[in-house]
Amino acid sequence: TMSKSKEWAHLVKPLVAKAGPAGLYPRPRLWAEGKDWEGYDGHFSYGFLTEPGVCHPIEGAVAHPYDEVLVFAGTELADILTLGAEMSIELGEEREEHIFDVPTVVSIPKGLPHGQVRVRKIGSEAVAHYLFGLAAQYQAEVIPAKSLPPRTTGLKYAHLVHPLRTSRSPEVMAATHANDPGLLARIEAARSQHGREYDDSRGVLHPRDFEGPGSADSMICMFGEDLNGFRFNFTWGFYSSTGGAGTDTDRSNEGHTHPEPEALIWVGLNPGDLNYLGAEIELALGPGLERHVFSTPTCVVCAGDFVHTPLITRRVDNPYVFLIGLLAEEYVGLPG
Repeated sequence: TMSKSKEWAHLVKPLVAKAGPAGLYPRPRLWAEGKDWEGYDGHFSYGFLTEPGVCHPIEGAVAHPYDEVLVFAGTELADILTLGAEMSIELGEEREEHIFDVPTVVSIPKGLPHGQVRVRKIGSEAVAHYLFGLAAQYQAEVIPAKSLPPRTTGLKYAHLVHPLRTSRSPEVMAATHANDPGLLARIEAARSQHGREYDDSRGVLHPRDFEGPGSADSMICMFGEDLNGFRFNFTWGFYSSTGGAGTDTDRSNEGHTHPEPEALIWVGLNPGDLNYLGAEIELALGPGLERHVFSTPTCVVCAGDFVHTPLITRRVDNPYVFLIGLLAEEYVGLPG
């Protein structure tokens, strides 16, 4: 039954498109900071790149007093590993340029000068670009273009540039779901009975057939070991079906927790309207599993050890994205 009280409504944060910090991006983006996220020690931005140009920053370079994760993801639902663009980023005082044409995550250690990010060519409708800064508030030292040396090539910072894909096996992934000991058995059963795989050989997970009909069509998980040892892990996935999502939705009286704070984020895939989600989501929060429903881009902030889920997609008008930002190197799910 739906809870009448809304004790946890303050944890449900609508995301709204707005102008970001001056000189960083040419267009409005979804922006949120920890001061608005119940003290979550991070900030988040999401938007689209749709034409050749530069950003982060528009001129010169920037350096932040915290670690930052920059992600450049495709929007082709048929293949989450298609970027549809050629891009580059400059790293370090050397302005070492790294060029990529597949979905990519760049781990920026605190204090490292970086930028510009350049869209050199684009053939797809849009590249989804989001970031997590590992501090509650955005801060940057702007380095003027006139004080920068000439651009260089090299591999000094190549270890910070990773393809956006899952490096762990399903067996290792399943072991993190302490609240669902049956997940590995379901993975094995689907392999033998239906010939389906939870993952493919390219580092993409396909949880929908294993974790419930509302789970991701395709999903990528990256951990601290993939992100320069940062105290952070995240998921990125495309969703298009109604029903329960995650590992515990068939047990409607249970939730789960994590030892560290987590941001649960729902965003859309319409580059023409950042405020459009395309789905209606229901999420249970708190020990009483208080139900909350929303249908616009939203973040739900969960402190460490806070009970949340089950998670249910009630309606889908257009495919959407669900992503998680957890402030720890590892993802650990525990029974609520």
